[in-house]
Amino acid sequence: MDERGGSGDHDDATRLAALLEAIEAIPDGFVLYDARDRLVLNNGAFRALNADVADVIRPGIRFADLLEAKASASRRALDGGSRRRCGIDCAPACDDWRGCRQRTHGDSHGVMFETTPDGRWVRVDEHRTPSGMTVGIRTDLSDLRDVQQQLARSEAKFRTLFAMAPIGIVRTTTDGRIVDANPAFAVITGSSPDDRRLLPDLFDPRDRDAVAADLAKAAEAGDHGPVERRLVAPDGGEVVLSLEGTRAVEEDGTVFLWSILRDVTERSKSEARIWHAAHHDPLTGLPNRKYLGELLADRLDGADEVALLLIDLDNFKQVNDTLGHETGDAVLRATAERLRAGLRAGDVVARLGGDEFAAVLAGPIGLAEARALGERLIEAIGRDVVHRDHAIRVGGSIGIASVPQHGCGADDLLGAADLALFAAKRAGRNRAVIFAPAMQVANRRRFEILSGAREALAEGRIVPFYQPIVAFDDGAVIGFEALCRVESDDGVRSFSPEVFGHTDLGRTLDERMIDLVTADMAAWRAAGHVFGRVAVNVCDADFSRQGFDVRLFERLEARGLEASMLELEVTETALLEVADGSLAAGLDRLRAGGIALALDDFGTGHASLVHLKTLPVDRVKIDRSFVSDVVFDTASRAIVGALTRLGRGLGKEVVAEGVETEGQHRALVDLGCRCGQGHLYGRPMPAAAATRLLETAERAGAAARVAVVGKRASHLR
Repeated sequence: MDERGGSGDHDDATRLAALLEAIEAIPDGFVLYDARDRLVLNNGAFRALNADVADVIRPGIRFADLLEAKASASRRALDGGSRRRCGIDCAPACDDWRGCRQRTHGDSHGVMFETTPDGRWVRVDEHRTPSGMTVGIRTDLSDLRDVQQQLARSEAKFRTLFAMAPIGIVRTTTDGRIVDANPAFAVITGSSPDDRRLLPDLFDPRDRDAVAADLAKAAEAGDHGPVERRLVAPDGGEVVLSLEGTRAVEEDGTVFLWSILRDVTERSKSEARIWHAAHHDPLTGLPNRKYLGELLADRLDGADEVALLLIDLDNFKQVNDTLGHETGDAVLRATAERLRAGLRAGDVVARLGGDEFAAVLAGPIGLAEARALGERLIEAIGRDVVHRDHAIRVGGSIGIASVPQHGCGADDLLGAADLALFAAKRAGRNRAVIFAPAMQVANRRRFEILSGAREALAEGRIVPFYQPIVAFDDGAVIGFEALCRVESDDGVRSFSPEVFGHTDLGRTLDERMIDLVTADMAAWRAAGHVFGRVAVNVCDADFSRQGFDVRLFERLEARGLEASMLELEVTETALLEVADGSLAAGLDRLRAGGIALALDDFGTGHASLVHLKTLPVDRVKIDRSFVSDVVFDTASRAIVGALTRLGRGLGKEVVAEGVETEGQHRALVDLGCRCGQGHLYGRPMPAAAATRLLETAERAGAAARVAVVGKRASHLR
């Protein structure tokens, strides 16, 4: 251990000696101060560069004392006409050499230049180490005087290039007074050598303050730009210049600014065209979705209130499908013009894609005012568009949302307006609807239903439940309505296929339900049961979906069932699509093939009576909302009576939904209604219970009373 330790000490001493020898050999001056600014070591070159204080340079002397000695030596030298001066990193000929020296010594990376009394030009570099020590290097730059001569020659070359440069170059004072300019500058700006205007005055009045600010920035920060500024050309046209500049300090401390001007007019025009193409819809010329996003971000930044209208055309797809895309484009262009004309100054309308538009309303604007504006826009949209001798009419639905009432950011605003638009569509279209928080709750619920249905389909947990439809005169079961249910660990849950709309999930669910229902129907038929017609709820979109009828007839045939045994229920909302020839044609094909059609929830929707008259509907079902109050509410009683007479007068079978009490039953009979369904006659039940109900009804005979059937059905749940 002692031998190894002794050898280590010897190695350390050897390395230290080598280090000191290397420091001494450095041609530049080297100095090291400890953390308390006391000199630790220096080399000969350092002593030589500080020859006037060499007698005080010794280990342990404080930097402040050494600086005082140098200052005293400098004062003595002043009597001989020499002095210490700062260099180019400070103002030239700076007299506060001592203050500058003290400041740079305190910096972690201090650099300054010093002109010594004996005429040498020395660069002083000092760096603070992590432990607080200071390492300094002194470099004699006296040979740079030769460089100055080279700089003079370069100056001559610069003047030549300055004169020949194809870009404008100008030297100004900090306030913009022109000191020097090249010929290209005069050509670009239309100025002359005797022009006494300031540089900002040469620019377009709209940009003069900006140019003055550019110069001020360069004077303070050292440079500015490049920025684009406008200038009025000699011929009166607008020229776009790229302007950038830098600060230059003369030896006497005078500050000048060099600025470069490039004519970028054509490039600017090209960029403007590219930007416009990226932010506007080529068909209508309106701003596009990208523009809308940027506009919303800008409007929402500090605004107290911003309103957004999402606008969707009703039945536009039918125009494209029946009259062609050229006609559809004409409708879109006409709609764009009507929207643009119907908005106020400051409002912006954009086309988001397809038949969807949006309008950002200049605020502040109240929701009531926004809805009134939306209703005026709907009226304008609904006027006929004449194209190639066709008078085309589409409607419009609008969702309205506002910040801060309905959120804080652009995503909140768009999401709320989209939910309001969805509500407008479901409420019958051709209306403006303001967002309400309940819509968000309903949307989350719809998402949960979609997710649950998707899982249930994948896991085979979709089952049909059957609610009997009975005849009032004898209580006989004349059919069932098949309702979609989901089996789970905590029981059976229900949901309506209508919630799935035009989604692929809705189509898949409908096909699964039809497959299960027709299988049950085939089993009943094989057992000899008479079950009348079985009604199935399907998505409205199925009626116009290509090939839906073909697949349905094939399935019935494969099950050995007549088409007349199946009934499909269509909602009043679907009838709003009657302008689409595919819906009416789809209903006709189904009816022609023998499948019965029922109009569900009659009286609650927005279908025209013309639709009821012309479409091939066999049965109308009076909504439970009227039936529930039919006993005590005269208005409900009058509505049920009118709907019953209307349906029967048009040759339709009328079925009352939601019958739960004997009083409702008697009132319906008195009003002329002949059929009904509801808990009074039987709750929705699985296929096995429906089978037992059929067996019971058959044993009871055709003359069984309604009360008996209802009682049996309740026991079979």
